[in-house]
Amino acid sequence: MRPFALLVLAAACGSSQPVVMTSLASAVPALPMTPREPRALRVMSYNVNFGLAGDPEGAAAIASASPDVVLLQETDAAWEGALVAALGATYPHRRFEPPPDWPAGGMGILSKYPIVAAEVLPSTAGPFFAWRLVIDAPLGRIQLLDVHLKPPMSEGGSWVVGFFSTRDQRRSEAMQHAGALDRHLPTIIAGDFNEESSGKAITYLDEQGYVDATAQFAGTHRTWEWPAGSITLRFQLDHILYDTRLIAIAGGIVERGRSDHKPIWADFVASP
Repeated sequence: MRPFALLVLAAACGSSQPVVMTSLASAVPALPMTPREPRALRVMSYNVNFGLAGDPEGAAAIASASPDVVLLQETDAAWEGALVAALGATYPHRRFEPPPDWPAGGMGILSKYPIVAAEVLPSTAGPFFAWRLVIDAPLGRIQLLDVHLKPPMSEGGSWVVGFFSTRDQRRSEAMQHAGALDRHLPTIIAGDFNEESSGKAITYLDEQGYVDATAQFAGTHRTWEWPAGSITLRFQLDHILYDTRLIAIAGGIVERGRSDHKPIWADFVASP
């Protein structure tokens, strides 16, 4: 267990709010926005927080980075209406999948380019599904896997017990969802992994040849934060991974929006 772990455990024991217990990620200074490379495809992932449904700051956070494709987690009907109203002219191609059970389980995609496939991938380990999508982009057809992996919460509702008991379940989800991908298409896997880069799901995908663009360009900079008493917990729970048929040339974290998660983005070009 890394430094501050006992402090985080103590904070978790005194709070009923979601707490993720790994290392504390760096939070400052803010990362600069890299100038846009015209030939690149900019992909964003953003857990918008279902509890803030329709918040205009969420749409503004997306627009500030001018992504070509946005993978969303925790969407619902209110978020769909607000995002389409604010950004629909920029993203004519869009789909939303409502939450089947948990209110935080919805998914969405906003795209400047046609969506030619969308497949829901139920999870056998966690409460949220994954979404396999294919778009016709200037780089060619790109496969996208939008994930929201199991939170570190036990079956009894404990975030402390769940920290120790759910790591293998997220790895199982990653194996299951990655196994459903089309191996012939360049692939990006992005979303709320509910773990940092040392987690078992990320480690498994690394073993399969995927590279974490978020860690590559943002280091350990936090993508999620939550006040817990006298401290603020900060962790890098959101990631954008890519395979060897793509090259990430830039990436970062957008310091906007009122969600507990920050939007993350990465720019891709085709591998020679």
